[in-house]
Amino acid sequence: MQRHQIFVLIICGLYLNSLWAFSDVRLPAKDKFFFGISNAPSQVEDDLSDIWMDFARAGHIPAFDNYPHAEDRIRFWTEPEKEIALAKELGVQVFRLGVDWQRIVPREGYIDWKALEHYKYILKLIKKNDMKVMLTLFHHTEPGWTFKQGSWRNKKMVEYFRPFWTVVLDQLGPSIDYLCTFNEAQVYVLMTQVAGLWPHLKKPNALGIFNIGPFKGRFERSLRHMAQAHKEIYAYAKGNRFNFPIGIAHNVGYYYGKKGFAKLSAKVSWSKFNYKFPDLMANSLDYLGINYYGIEVVKGLGVQFDKDYEYSDSGRGIFPDGLYLVLKKFHSRYNIKKKHRSRHAGEIPFIITENGIADGNDWFRSLYIAEHLAAVSKAMSEGVQVQGYIHWTLTDNFEWGDGYCPKFGLSGIDRNSPDFKRLPRESFYFYKKVIDTGFVSAEQRAELKYKFQSKIGLPRPMCRLEDGVTPLKEPRFVPVRNVDWTFHY
Repeated sequence: MQRHQIFVLIICGLYLNSLWAFSDVRLPAKDKFFFGISNAPSQVEDDLSDIWMDFARAGHIPAFDNYPHAEDRIRFWTEPEKEIALAKELGVQVFRLGVDWQRIVPREGYIDWKALEHYKYILKLIKKNDMKVMLTLFHHTEPGWTFKQGSWRNKKMVEYFRPFWTVVLDQLGPSIDYLCTFNEAQVYVLMTQVAGLWPHLKKPNALGIFNIGPFKGRFERSLRHMAQAHKEIYAYAKGNRFNFPIGIAHNVGYYYGKKGFAKLSAKVSWSKFNYKFPDLMANSLDYLGINYYGIEVVKGLGVQFDKDYEYSDSGRGIFPDGLYLVLKKFHSRYNIKKKHRSRHAGEIPFIITENGIADGNDWFRSLYIAEHLAAVSKAMSEGVQVQGYIHWTLTDNFEWGDGYCPKFGLSGIDRNSPDFKRLPRESFYFYKKVIDTGFVSAEQRAELKYKFQSKIGLPRPMCRLEDGVTPLKEPRFVPVRNVDWTFHY
């Protein structure tokens, strides 16, 4: 047998072996399971001078002023038609977006009715293009006037928030299909008031995460105020016969410590960051949105890169197994044991409100989507009720403290073109096919893995320093690791 024939046999053997390791992924019919995309006002809307622009102008976001038209984000405010048309082409059933609190209430006691009318136009345009609206009220930003008064640690914040959400529900309610009150509440509080990595008060304080006796640190005090606001919104909506389901989009990391103190720290992180906020409002949820990006390997009191895992361009550990395990754990906590629900409360269904990857080369994304959908499908086969999967995100945008370095979009964007031309990636068309069929075959999964393995050792962008935390102005380049991160259950 010739050498090249042996080589072909080896390659075929490896491919068949990988094929046997996979199974088909089947999602329910479109009337029982939906696909969507998601964005947030401060990440996509132009003509918005908010706390994030203040933070960027002050030089705190490295990957900002080295990008063209940085303050325009992706012009979703003045040109929403482009993004909505792209979402329609993709074929999603749900478009998740937010309304910006500062845009509606730029100063205390004042409502910008013109801005409300424009949001009304955007929502109607989404509906006209045959997509449902999931509307988020609070997504990592607030007016400058509330921010200067202490943000959510201030007990008056519940009162300040009320005129905003009341007018939004009253004016936009007929166009809302799903309401999301808070997006990643614990992340916002942690990053602004504790870590100080996002727009923050003059003296962020890491000790604010701890509670000592009757004293509640900034972290927990803020979450309690947010939970109170959520409950008010829930009661108001139900009392006024709004028929849309109401929930939160909750960031859940798979916290993992290898040994000793790290294991204890990971356990505390599960309690503090994964369970605390939904525990406060479990009786006022029609669904629980799960934002899942990956594993967080805990070392000491923080998280760091670990050699045993592969990471996205934004430094998130890729671990589809974790999504399956998270869904199982949350199902057990809120639906089987009902530890934090009233005796008469029904089952809380889940929606994957965010899942995606920063991947500027588009080498990871299709396989990432396939493997996370495999995790969802497996959990559903074991009794976990999941109503839909919303990908983050449609088009590369302004990614908070990381600026424009990480590329989360199914589509790129030419920021130098006059019309901010959209540049759909290969993963856009893969996701489109999944949406059309609700199916990923074992052969497709094997092919995607085989294609990905051809990139092992090649340089790919990384938008964080080796500490996994510090954002970069321009990406550094690291080799693709020889790590099998596909779904294994």
